[in-house]
Amino acid sequence: MENGFGILGQTALLLHGNVVVNAASPRQLQVLAALLTAPGKRIPVSGMVEWVWSEQENPPQDPLATLHQYGVRLRQLFAEKGIPAHLGVSKAGCMLQVDPASTDYRLFQVMMSRARTYADRGDHDRAHVEALAALRLCRDDPLVDLQTARADQWRTRWAHNDWVPANAFVAAQQLLLGQAELAVARLEEADGAHPMELSLVALRVRALLAAGRGLDATEYFRRMRGEFQRCGDFRAADELLAVYNEATKPGSRSVFPAPARARLTAAQGTRTEVTAEGLGESGPLRHLPADAETVVGREGTVAELDAFTTDSAGQSRSVVVMVTGAPGAGKSTVVVRWAHRVAGRYPQGAVLLDLRGDDQTVGMAAADVVETLLELLDVAVDQIVSPVARAARLTRLLRGRRMLVVLDNVARTEQVASLLPVLAECTVVVVTRQRLSTLLAAHTIPVVTVGRLSDEAAHALLRRRVGLRALQDTEGAARLVRLCQGHALALTLVANRAAARAGMRLVTLAEALRDADMLLDLGDDGDWPGRSLRSAFTLSFQSLGAAEQRVFALVGLHPGIEMASDAIAAADGRSPSVVRRSLDVLVAAHLIEHPGDMDRYRMLDLLQLFARSLAAQLPDLVAARRRMLEFYLLAAFQGHELVFPGRDRPDLPAVSDGIRPAVFATAAAARQWFLRERATLTAAVAVAAEVGLNDVVFVLPSLTADVFDQYGHYHDIISGFRIAASKAAEVGNGYAEASALNDLGQVLLLMGQDAQAEHYLNIALRLVDELDIGIGRVTVLMNLARRHLHAGRTEQAVEMSGAALWAARLLGEPERCGAALHRHADALIELGGHQLEALDLYREALAVRERISDVPGRILTHIALADLLRRLNRFDDAEEQCRAGAALVDRSQHLPAVMKLNTVLARLRHAQGDDRSALRHAHRAVELADRSAHATGRGRALDTLAQILLGTGNVDDARALWERAAQLFRDRERMAQAARIEALLSELDAGWVPPAREGLRDTVAIPSPRLSVAAE
Repeated sequence: MENGFGILGQTALLLHGNVVVNAASPRQLQVLAALLTAPGKRIPVSGMVEWVWSEQENPPQDPLATLHQYGVRLRQLFAEKGIPAHLGVSKAGCMLQVDPASTDYRLFQVMMSRARTYADRGDHDRAHVEALAALRLCRDDPLVDLQTARADQWRTRWAHNDWVPANAFVAAQQLLLGQAELAVARLEEADGAHPMELSLVALRVRALLAAGRGLDATEYFRRMRGEFQRCGDFRAADELLAVYNEATKPGSRSVFPAPARARLTAAQGTRTEVTAEGLGESGPLRHLPADAETVVGREGTVAELDAFTTDSAGQSRSVVVMVTGAPGAGKSTVVVRWAHRVAGRYPQGAVLLDLRGDDQTVGMAAADVVETLLELLDVAVDQIVSPVARAARLTRLLRGRRMLVVLDNVARTEQVASLLPVLAECTVVVVTRQRLSTLLAAHTIPVVTVGRLSDEAAHALLRRRVGLRALQDTEGAARLVRLCQGHALALTLVANRAAARAGMRLVTLAEALRDADMLLDLGDDGDWPGRSLRSAFTLSFQSLGAAEQRVFALVGLHPGIEMASDAIAAADGRSPSVVRRSLDVLVAAHLIEHPGDMDRYRMLDLLQLFARSLAAQLPDLVAARRRMLEFYLLAAFQGHELVFPGRDRPDLPAVSDGIRPAVFATAAAARQWFLRERATLTAAVAVAAEVGLNDVVFVLPSLTADVFDQYGHYHDIISGFRIAASKAAEVGNGYAEASALNDLGQVLLLMGQDAQAEHYLNIALRLVDELDIGIGRVTVLMNLARRHLHAGRTEQAVEMSGAALWAARLLGEPERCGAALHRHADALIELGGHQLEALDLYREALAVRERISDVPGRILTHIALADLLRRLNRFDDAEEQCRAGAALVDRSQHLPAVMKLNTVLARLRHAQGDDRSALRHAHRAVELADRSAHATGRGRALDTLAQILLGTGNVDDARALWERAAQLFRDRERMAQAARIEALLSELDAGWVPPAREGLRDTVAIPSPRLSVAAE
C-alpha cells in the first residue's frame, strides 16, 4: 500500500511507508475516520453528526455547511498528497470513494484471510508470520480520535469479529509450532484487553497445559469458570468446563505438541551424568533457586526477556542479555521466575550462579565461574590444572548445546568479559546493579531495565502478602503503596511487617513509617544477614569511589527530587564538568535517574532519604547546604533581572565565594528555568527556613513570584510568602514581615480569597506605618484599595488609591507611580462619571511604565485602556491598544494578561458586531482563567461570554453562565460584581427583549460550543 489511510489507531495518512497523524485538523480527521469505516457507501448527514460529535458536544447549527467546509479541506489534502480518493458531500449525505484496500482496516482483513489459507495448507510458520504482520498494523485502539457512541459500537464489532479472532489465531499457530510460552504470553495480553472472552479463555487453558503448566492451567480455569458463573453466563462456564475436561482427561492427545520437558532429579540442582559427547543422557542440568511465585507486575520485563532470547520460531538464541536496575528493584527475583518458565526451551539445562558482586565478601572471578560450571557437569576439575584448559573443556562441552546460564549479582565487566566466548552458544543473562558500560561498548548486548512497579502491581503484591486486611483498610494500603513508590524490596518489607503485626491497622503502620530511619531499617530485626533498604542501598553506595560517594550524599541535601548538575556542583565546590562525571557514575549504578536529554537528574524518594542520612555525616554539611541554596538564590536573581529588567527587586544578599552564576541566553530561557525549577524553588524556601538561612527565606519568594504569577502558580507563591512572613515574625524582622504579608495578600486577592487577603494587608499596613516604610505604605494602600473595589466599597477604594498615588508621587518611585496611576484609574471607572480623568491616568501610567521598561505593567495598562476606549465607542483606538498589548504578550507569555486581553477582545468584537470572533475570544478567556485559577478573571470571562451569547439570542446559556459568575463573585466577596450580574438575571426573569444593534442583520445566533467551566 503506497499511499492510503489508517484508522487502526489515530486517524492517519499512510504515505510511502510513513504514518502521518497531523495532516489536518482534529475535526477534519474525525470526519475522515467516520467515512473510512464505510468506503464507497453514503452516510446521511445526521449519521455523520452522530459519528463525529459526542453527546457532550454541541453539534453545528448547520451540519451540512460544516461538513461542506471539512470536505473542501480534505479534498485539497488528497490532491496535495497524491491520494486517489473522491469525497462527495450533499443533502443526501457524505461518501468517500476510495479503494477499500487502501485502508489498514481492509488490509488487515486481507492479510488475516491469507494467513488462514496458509494454515489450511498446513504451512503454520507462514500463517504465523502473516498474522503477526497483520496485527502489527494496529497502532492503538481503532478510531481513537472518535469518542462517540457510533464509534464505540464499531470498535466493539471490530474487537469481536477481527481483533480477538486474530489473536486467537496467532496463539493457535504458536501452539502448533511448539511455542507454548509465547502463546501464553499473547493470550495473557489479549485477556487483559478483552477479559471474559470465552474463545481466548479456553485457548489460554490449552496453552498453559501445552506449556507444561498444569497447576497454572487449573487455577486459571477455576477462576474464570467462577467469573462466568458470577456473571450469570452459565453457558460459557459449561463450555469452559468441557474444554478443560477434554484437555486433561487421561490419555487425551492434544493437537498441540508439548515442549521439551525437564526431567528433574530428586534434589534441585543435582548433577547429571556427562558422556564423552558432552552433556549427559540422564536429563537436563537444573541449578536454579526456588521459583519466585509471588512476582507481580513484571509482564513487560518477562516479555522483553522472551523477545531477546528467542527467534521468530520461538526457539532459544545464543545471545547475551543484560538485566539491570536500582538496588532492591527485584532484578534477580524476576529473572529466576522467568528462568523457571522457560527452562523447557533448554534441553541441556538452566543454571544460575551468584557472582556475589553486591556482597561484602570476595566476588567470583571468571575462572571461578568456569570451575563451578565444570563441577556441576561432573567434570573432575582438579585433574585440569590450567585455567585456559578448563575454559577450553567447558567450551567443547557446550558446543552445539542449548543451555541457559544466568550470571547474577555481577559487579564489574572483568567478572564476565572472558566468559562470553566460552558461553558463546548459550543464552546468557547478566544480572547487575551497575550498567556495565565497558561490556556494552565491546559487545552489542540488549539491556532490560527493571523499573518500579505500577500502582496496580504494588497493590496486588500487598494484597497477596497481607491478604484481606489490604481490602478492608484501603486507605492504609494506598498510603503504604505511595510510601514505597513502586520499589519492590520496600513493598516486600512493608508487607512482611504488616503481616507480622496482624493487630496493627495498615494506616497506623503507614503513619509510623513516615520516620525515615524506621523505614530504611525495616527488615533489619537481628537476623543475619540483614535485609533492609539501608543494607541494600549501602552495598551500592560502598561500591562507589570517594568522589561519587560525596556527590550522592550531596544529592540528599537537594530540596527537590529533580536537580541540575550546576546546583550539585555549587554544593560540592568542584567544577560542573567534574561533578557531571560523578553524576554519570551514579546513573550507571541506578542510584539516580537521567530521564531526558537535558542536564537534569532525578532521585527516588527512598534513595533520597538514604542519601540525606549520609549527608548528615559530611564534615562541611552546613557550608555545602548553604552553597546549594545560595546557588538557587543567585540564579533566581539573575533570571529576574533578565525577565523583568524594569522591575524593582530585593537587594541580593552576600553569597559564598566560588558559586558559579547561572547563564541564561535569553529572557525566555530564564523564564523556562523558573518554571522547570518551580518545585525545587518552592521547597528551597522551606529548607532555608528550617536551617536558619534567613536571607534566602526573605528574598527568594519575591524573585520567583513574578514568573509564577504569569502562569497561575499561586499556591507556590503563597507557600513561599507564608514561610517568609512566619520566619520574619519569629526573628523580629518587621520590614521582611510586612513585605511578605503584603505580597501574600496580593496573591490571595488574585485567587479570590479576599477576606484572608484583607487580614494580612491590614497587618502589613500597621507594620509599615510603625516602621515608617514609605514605599511599603504605597504598595499596601494600593492592594487594600483593590480589596475595597472588589467588595463594592468604591468610594473607599478611590480614596485609598488616591492616597497611594499621592504618596508614590512624593517618593518619586517610578514603578509604584505607574502602578498607583493604573489602580486609581480603575477605581474612578468603577465610581462612574470619571472616564476621561481615568483615560488621562492610564496614559500617564503607560508613559511611566514605558520609561522604566515594565513590560508586564505596560500590557495591563494597554488592556485597560482598550476596554475604556471600547466603552467610549472609540473602537479604532481600542483596536490599536489591543494590538500593542498583544505584541507585548507574545514576548512576556503572561498568562493572566493573555486571559484579560482575550476578555477585552471579546467585548470589542461583540461591540463591533463580529460575534463569531467574540465567542472565540470569550471561550479562550474562560479556558485561561480555569488554567490559572484566577478568580476575578474567571468571573469577568464568564460575564463577557454571557453577554455575547445573550446578544446572539442564546438566553438559556447566558443565564447559566451569569448564575455561575454571580455565585463565583459572591463566594469571593465581590459584592458589587455579584449585585450587577444578579440585576441582569432579574431582567432576564422579567422578560428580556433583545436590543437592536447596528449590523445585527449580518450576525447569526451562535450556540455555545462547550461551556468548559470548572464547577465552583
